[in-house]
Amino acid sequence: MKVKLSIDLGDGKPAREMTTNMLAIVDWERTENRRSADGKGIGFSDMCCWAFTLCKLAGDKVPANWREWVAENPDMTITPINEVADETPFIEGLGGEASAKS
Repeated sequence: MKVKLSIDLGDGKPAREMTTNMLAIVDWERTENRRSADGKGIGFSDMCCWAFTLCKLAGDKVPANWREWVAENPDMTITPINEVADETPFIEGLGGEASAKS
C-alpha cells in the first residue's frame, strides 16, 4: 500500500510531498495494532503516524513517537494526494467492445 501525502508542518516552510513505504506501513501496523485491510478506514491519526515515520526516515529531527511530534506541530496539515491513473487492463471482448480484464 502506497499513499502520497502532502505534509505542511505550519512552520513557514513549504509543504512536502512524501509517499509511504513498507517501513512506514509495518511500523504503523505494529505501533497502532492496525492492519491495512481491517476495514476501519484511514483517519488523521493514521496519516500522522505515517508522516512521522517518513519525516524520521528523511532525517528530520523528531521526538520519540508520532503523538509527541503532533503535539510539537499542532498547526500541521496532512492531506492525502489523490493520483488519478487508469491502470485497468482492457482486452477486446466479443463484438469488438472493450471490457475490463478480470
